[in-house]
Amino acid sequence: MNAHWFYYLVKITGWIGLKIFFGGVKIIGKEKFPKDGAVLLAPNHQGAFMDAVVAGVYTKKPVSFLTRADVFNKWTNPILKSLNMMPIYRIRDGIQSLSQNDAVFDTCFKMLSEEKVILIFPEGNHGKEHFLRPLSKGTARLALDARDQIDPEKKIYIVPVGINYLSHSRPLARLFLNYGDPIALNEYMELYREHKQKGYNKLKQDLSEAMKDTLILPEKDEFYEQKKEWIFQPKHESLSFDELKKMGRGDHFEVVKPRTKNFFTKMLIAFFSIFNLPALLGVKKLLKLVKDPVFKVSLKYLGGGLFHLIWWTIIYTIGALWIGWEAGLLFVATAIICMFARQSLIKF
Repeated sequence: MNAHWFYYLVKITGWIGLKIFFGGVKIIGKEKFPKDGAVLLAPNHQGAFMDAVVAGVYTKKPVSFLTRADVFNKWTNPILKSLNMMPIYRIRDGIQSLSQNDAVFDTCFKMLSEEKVILIFPEGNHGKEHFLRPLSKGTARLALDARDQIDPEKKIYIVPVGINYLSHSRPLARLFLNYGDPIALNEYMELYREHKQKGYNKLKQDLSEAMKDTLILPEKDEFYEQKKEWIFQPKHESLSFDELKKMGRGDHFEVVKPRTKNFFTKMLIAFFSIFNLPALLGVKKLLKLVKDPVFKVSLKYLGGGLFHLIWWTIIYTIGALWIGWEAGLLFVATAIICMFARQSLIKF
C-alpha cells in the first residue's frame, strides 16, 4: 500500500496541530525504532483516533492502520483508504464477517514482506483510563503468522508504544510518546510451530509486559484513582517520564483538592473567550453530540482546529474587505493570542 498525497497532507497538518494543541510532546526511545525490517506498531488506546494521529505523525515511514471495520462505508471509504487505513473485523461485526480478516491479513503479510509499518491496537478497543487493558490475540496472531510466511532472512519486529496523555481534557497538557524495546519474532517460532496457541499466548504476554513499561500508570490497583488524580496535575507536567512513573509505582500519594478559580480568573477566561466565541460554541456543541468520553480529546483536537480555522478565515475576510489585509491579519493574530491566553488560564 503506497501512501496517498492526502496522507502526507494530513501528516503535515497533524504535526502542526499537535504542536499547538498539546503543551509539549516528549518523544522517548525513538532511537529504539528499528532501522531495517518490517514493524508492527503496538500502542495503547486511550484517546480514540487521536492515538493514530500521534503515532502516525511521529513515525518517519508511512504507517498503515488496522481500523475497526464498522467505520468503513461508501462515504468514508475514499478518505480512510487514502489515509492508509484497512478494516479489521471483530465478533461484534458478525461471526460471518471474521472470515474477511483472512484477506486483510494476506495484505498485511505482503506489506510486512516489503518492510513497511503497520499499526494495530493490541487492546482491541479504546478506553479513557491510563492503565493497559487486557490484550486481544489479534496482534500476536498477525505477527507470528506473518513471520511464518515471510522469508526468514527478512526481519519483523513488534514495537510497543506508550501514549501517555497527562490530561484528556485540560488545554495545553503534555504528552509522552514512549517507544519500548522492539520484540523480534524469531525466538517465538519454535513454540509457535509446536503449538500455535501457545505461541500466540506467549507473545501476547510478553507484549503486554513490554507495553506496561511504556506507560506511566500501567495497571489498575486499589489506589489507581487516587494516584491518577495526584500524578496527572498541572504542577507535575515539568517532571520527566521516569519521575512520573516512579510516582505511579510507589504506594505514596497525596489527596488532591478540587481546583477552583477565583472570580478575576473566571472573568479573564470569559473575556478572552469573546474573540473566538463562535468556534468555542461549535466545539461545545460537537462534544455534546458524542456520549463516549474517550472521544473527548480527539474531538477537541479535530473539531477545535476546524472550527477555529473557519472562524479565523471569516474574521480575516471581514477585516480585509472592510479595512484592508493588514486589519485582517491583526484580527486573526488577536484571536490566536486570545485562544492561547484562554487555554493557559484554564490549564492552571
